[in-house]
Amino acid sequence: MTCNSYYYYRVVAYNNSNGLVKSKYNTVKVKPVLKSTSIKVSAGKKKAYIKWNKVSDASGYQIYTKNSKGKYVLTKTTKSTSYTKTKLTSKKTYYYKVRAYKVVGGKKVYSSFSSVKKVKVK
Repeated sequence: MTCNSYYYYRVVAYNNSNGLVKSKYNTVKVKPVLKSTSIKVSAGKKKAYIKWNKVSDASGYQIYTKNSKGKYVLTKTTKSTSYTKTKLTSKKTYYYKVRAYKVVGGKKVYSSFSSVKKVKVK
């Protein structure tokens, strides 16, 4: 199966205890999606270290960052499963989330975002 493609299945229910009894066929439409990842963050001196689990079939990952008052901003797109954000302000808290993507037919298909993790920079 590939992401961003629809697959159709025909489903029928039956009971064979007193002769064959079956329902009408129903068509089910399924669209596979990428799984989300889980992340871990830790702090260094004016740095944040972000790591996440590999997602099967992902082409890459997007890391989003925000400080306590801002909005999430796309910080980095990478094929790696880790990233170090440098030049941060000491003693400030930053929030991170990651999502996987797969390129299908020239378009990016995205997973759900990971849970948000926060880190206070040293």
